[in-house]
Amino acid sequence: MERSTASEPPTLDELREAVAGLLGTTPEDIPVDGNLLQLGVDSICVMRLVNGWRRAGLRVSSRELFAEPTLLAWHRHLDALGHDTSGEARR
Repeated sequence: MERSTASEPPTLDELREAVAGLLGTTPEDIPVDGNLLQLGVDSICVMRLVNGWRRAGLRVSSRELFAEPTLLAWHRHLDALGHDTSGEARR
C-alpha cells in the first residue's frame, strides 16, 4: 500500500483491494457498504491494516474501525485523518 505522500489516505479502491487481499477474495466481492466483520474481517486483519496505515503516517486506531465496519465508513475516516492539519495524533 505505497502512497506518494506519507499521510495520504488510501483511495476507496485501494482500501477494497487491501481488505480483499486479507480475506483471500477479489475486490469485487467486497461491497462498499457491507459489514466487513460479517464478511470475515477479524481483529488480526484490522491490526494488520492499522499497522500499515500508522507506518504511512495515518493515526488510526482499530477501535475507530470496529465502530463502523464498512469500506465507506473506513474510507471517510481515513480520508479525514489524512487531511487533518491540526498536527494532533489520534490514538
